Amino acid sequence: MSADAEQAASHWFDAPQVAPLGAGHIHDTYEVRADSGHFVLQRVNHEVFKQPELLMAQTERLLQQWRQQQRYVVPRLVPNRVGAVGKWIDGQYWRVWEYVSNTVVIDPLQNTAQAHAAGAAFGAFQRCLAQLPGAPLQAPIPGFLQLSHYLQAYDVAVDTAKDAKKDAKKDVKKDAPANLRRLIDHHRSLALLLGERNAVIHGDCKINNLLFDSVHSSSAPQSSGSQVVAIIDFDTAMTGHWAWDFGDLIRSICSSHGAVDVDYFAAALRGFAAEQPACTAQACVAAPGYVTLMLAVRFLTDHLQGDHYFRVEHRGENLQRAEQQFALFESFLGVEPHMREAAADILA
Repeated sequence: MSADAEQAASHWFDAPQVAPLGAGHIHDTYEVRADSGHFVLQRVNHEVFKQPELLMAQTERLLQQWRQQQRYVVPRLVPNRVGAVGKWIDGQYWRVWEYVSNTVVIDPLQNTAQAHAAGAAFGAFQRCLAQLPGAPLQAPIPGFLQLSHYLQAYDVAVDTAKDAKKDAKKDVKKDAPANLRRLIDHHRSLALLLGERNAVIHGDCKINNLLFDSVHSSSAPQSSGSQVVAIIDFDTAMTGHWAWDFGDLIRSICSSHGAVDVDYFAAALRGFAAEQPACTAQACVAAPGYVTLMLAVRFLTDHLQGDHYFRVEHRGENLQRAEQQFALFESFLGVEPHMREAAADILA
């Protein structure tokens, strides 16, 4: 157990019980039980989110607008003893969320009804946030979700790794595999797609950022429903292209299943399009591949740079993640005609 987490929790609660929660790649997350209730404590990764105060200000602003709808529960940030929702402690930035009870994370999804509900939830988020007053949300991470930005970073990492290898005449682990380099070079033109910033987006539409209702009965105590109760993790919310969220949702669903399933694509699109009228067949078909290639490039670049962004258990894990996403990207290319046919039918 992290002593830092226990110390941080004490700034919010008396005698808190703290345990690790989840397996996120960026933040450290903990479950907290205290006399006052059940909570989620997070240490914000300020190496990734370099302005935590700005991040929190934008989050509070976003949550205020998201509360205007009544369909989904909106998680609450919990003020600490002095009334602040975030706190620097020994060079680390901490915050606390309320725990949304009677919910479950479903990963992988179990049926197309859940895919439909997932699409509808993220579409509803965009529709509600379209009315966000004030200035556009700033990107929390420079170039976030922009394939062109990550291709530039990848090119720099490749050149740096080549120079380091030449100087040291070793360290082949930092090479980008030739097959992956060829795949990236062949599909660089995808960076020209989906460049318009036309919506407030969630920015991290993984299915484990959805909380579904949990259904408990004597016959099936571990069963779960197909209704989304809440969306969580708003750190990457920003102004971007609406299709980035849809593409990331499809990527996440298919990545968890280990294969592309056009039925899940169609179900998620029906839910999303019912809430987001800007949907077009061309963008919806292109988006899963765009986002998947972008994430694959990010994983590979982080591997080449020494694993500074995504948390890893061992050297080479980011390369493995990259290879998985590249394989998924090729799968999306293979079923594009079927996705196009489904999208044309749904959006007709």
